[in-house]
Amino acid sequence: MTGQTTSNGASGSNKHETTVGITGYGAVVESGGDSHKGMVSMERQHGNSWWETLSTIFKGVVGSGILALPVAFKETGLALGTICLLIFAVISLYTHRIIILTIQALRKKQLGGPDGRIEYQDLSRYTFGWLGEAISAFSMITTQLGGCVSFLVFIAENMRDVTGVSVVNVMFCLFPVLTLMALIKDGSLFAGTSHLGNLALILAISTVFWYGFSHSPPSSDLSSYTHFRPHGLPIFFGIGVYTFSAHCEVVFIEQSMKKRSEFLSVLTSAFVAITALYLAFGALCYMFFGDQTSEIIFENLGTSNFVLFVKVCICVALLVQYPLVLLPATTTIEDLLKAKESMVWSNIVRILLVAFTVFLAIAIPSFEVVTSFVGAFSNGVVAFVLPPLCYLAHAPNLGSLEKCFNYGLAVFGVVASVYSSIVVLACVFQPNASVC
Repeated sequence: MTGQTTSNGASGSNKHETTVGITGYGAVVESGGDSHKGMVSMERQHGNSWWETLSTIFKGVVGSGILALPVAFKETGLALGTICLLIFAVISLYTHRIIILTIQALRKKQLGGPDGRIEYQDLSRYTFGWLGEAISAFSMITTQLGGCVSFLVFIAENMRDVTGVSVVNVMFCLFPVLTLMALIKDGSLFAGTSHLGNLALILAISTVFWYGFSHSPPSSDLSSYTHFRPHGLPIFFGIGVYTFSAHCEVVFIEQSMKKRSEFLSVLTSAFVAITALYLAFGALCYMFFGDQTSEIIFENLGTSNFVLFVKVCICVALLVQYPLVLLPATTTIEDLLKAKESMVWSNIVRILLVAFTVFLAIAIPSFEVVTSFVGAFSNGVVAFVLPPLCYLAHAPNLGSLEKCFNYGLAVFGVVASVYSSIVVLACVFQPNASVC
């Protein structure tokens, strides 16, 4: 999901920057180095090491979307899901790499801010002018709002199981809490919640594996599983894009690295590890529960006190990260409406956005549908369309084959995003349609 960069004041004689990235699960907070003017270098005096950057990429990519992978495998089948996931991993790694290569090409042209800092929206503006910046901003807003809705749906479904209260009543109870958090304009106050989110996600994944292997181990007879369900590809596309897309985060993570020349090797290593985790979690969960795999995977784990405790932990983690995920959308909308000039109007915008996300969570109470639609409709443009087009516009000496591949990737991104979005919407209004 989309990242945001904020600057803090000077400390001592050097000016330090803090980057606050909104990930699929929460915030990634990293410190940058000294800002200086002049020729941009690939090596910096301060910044994150190779291993620190690897860890930050991992946290930036792996988020709540991983919890939707089991149902994605259910929708497509074990073999087709495995093939699709590997294809997504390769293409996603490629599009993340060419974004960085494009930024490096722009730095050689002396574009960007001090220390070569170029944000994703800057990249779109350099390539397509105001239209590119508008498309990038729209995708960011819809991605962040969609992420908030998916959080709320996940929380409501799990809290319903824990408390026995209906989804609607859970949402009404959460509304004042969400509103109060959204009215806090200093996002750094919530920065530490990323650690809570990481711990909760590790606990959730570990619990699913423990329950699956101890209560419903996978069958050694692979023929007992469905392997190919092509009609589930649109759903898988949306969820796949949602889980792998971290282009905005990767941009500022690269800019916080001490040796930027090593970033692409770190990125590749991170994606290999992430792909292994995604494949293990998605495939094994489907093998644990088969066609009974629920869109909220915790519904397959029974109702023991420990499982209920895990549900509460991950719901609390998502709840406290909600304002951070909402923050980039509110900031952008406030800028567009010039609402920042008035505290009253600024607060009204934030309250309305919270109400909008709560309304959508009540209207579309499906974690699978929300995650897939956000991935297809919002992340699809950022992940598959803009990267190859920006790369074609700025990268020097591209061969004809590479140009054709990137144009084809952009076209595929447009077609797949539109088609998957239509299919997901059709499943919302007609759940029994043949494409669902």
